Amino acid sequence: MNKTIRRTPDGKPERRTPDEMLRDAVSDDTDIPGKGKPLDLKAYFRPDAEHRMAGKILRDNNVLPAHLQERKDAEEHLKNADEHLQRATEKIAPLQKAIRPLAQTLIRTFSYDKEMCETLGLNALPENFHPDAETPPASASDLLGTISTFDQLCKQYNARVRDLTYRYLENLRLAHENIEASKKRQLVNRSLLPAYAPIAKVDIEAQKEYIQTRFPLLPERPRDWESRLKTWLRSQKPTLWHRMFRST
Repeated sequence: MNKTIRRTPDGKPERRTPDEMLRDAVSDDTDIPGKGKPLDLKAYFRPDAEHRMAGKILRDNNVLPAHLQERKDAEEHLKNADEHLQRATEKIAPLQKAIRPLAQTLIRTFSYDKEMCETLGLNALPENFHPDAETPPASASDLLGTISTFDQLCKQYNARVRDLTYRYLENLRLAHENIEASKKRQLVNRSLLPAYAPIAKVDIEAQKEYIQTRFPLLPERPRDWESRLKTWLRSQKPTLWHRMFRST
């Protein structure tokens, strides 16, 4: 039966007896650099032997120093913000595409967008919703259905935009906090090794304006929209009014 040969960390055959190995281990323990003194783990990258040992312990356990952990968290939040923006855009774009022709049809029906908004009690529409001369107005029989579909799609669109705005800006806010915390920590403790390629400052207000410009909230019809529409129809074509609202 072959006997297993014990070896030292450098690969050489281990010649010491177990008692000698135990004695040497105890002796090594007494010579640990900085033994009995508190370790400043916030600055373990300093070149001192005790900090190198602390660094190895932390690295072996996948623990980063605070300023690098804050940078890592900032990068993660920035990544989450970009990914959420991409996913939300993929869901919002089809709604924008479906809403625009409906809005253009309604604007043509009311002659121009201001009259449409005043009639239905809506806020102003985005500039890119304005129709061209070839856009047909809604027919009398389709007007109510067109308005209802337009409103439903606007509500779906607005809900997704509000969710995007909150999640996107919240991730940017958390990223900004971690970036600033990492910078302050390094300024206070000059012995810390600086993080590689510092992250650019996050301008949350500029990003908020970007989202609002790219995905403006659309008007949703008020509760009294139907009575408003009836009043407008009375002033336009009484015959059309009677055809659409026979019960009145």
